[in-house]
Amino acid sequence: MIVGLYARVSTKDKEQNPENQLIRLREYCNARKWNYKEYIDFASGSKKDRPGLKQILDDLDKLDGILVLRLDRFGRSLQNLLECFNIIRSQGKFFEAIDQGLKISEKKDPMNDFMLAILGAAAEFERELISERVKDGMARAMKENKKIGRPRILDKKNISASKIIKLRESGKSIREISQIVGIKRSTVYDIIKSSEKPIR
Repeated sequence: MIVGLYARVSTKDKEQNPENQLIRLREYCNARKWNYKEYIDFASGSKKDRPGLKQILDDLDKLDGILVLRLDRFGRSLQNLLECFNIIRSQGKFFEAIDQGLKISEKKDPMNDFMLAILGAAAEFERELISERVKDGMARAMKENKKIGRPRILDKKNISASKIIKLRESGKSIREISQIVGIKRSTVYDIIKSSEKPIR
């Protein structure tokens, strides 16, 4: 028995790590003495063209089934989920969301299909709610003249642009400044470049 372990997170940020999902999936397989292959995506669950998802579906002929931690990790679009399930079922493979105890196989199970449809619809509804909340939050922030978006790298590391400029004026190279303050060379270069006065 060899199964595909699929894990998905929305971004490559440190706060979101697919390893958290994979640890649980590996433990599940090891307890059953199943072999496995891992597939990972850093993308929204509403996207159909995720490389990891495409690869695991392409590899179905080499796998016995697909394991995910929860259904929303596999997808947040009901239409996309149902399309994937049809592909899995047509090839005589199984799909299992281990946290929810949901499993589909090549045989039709009306009750299980109903539960999958309900959970898929819930995942899509939750995505829409989150999207609406984000839009409302951005509109309110713009109205209150607040900064929108993630904190800049300088804010995160508590570094001022003036410190970088002073280091440059002291004769330090961009590489040296990058090592001293702990940020990318390209960021250092952009800060120095933006501080330079244009030649008239």
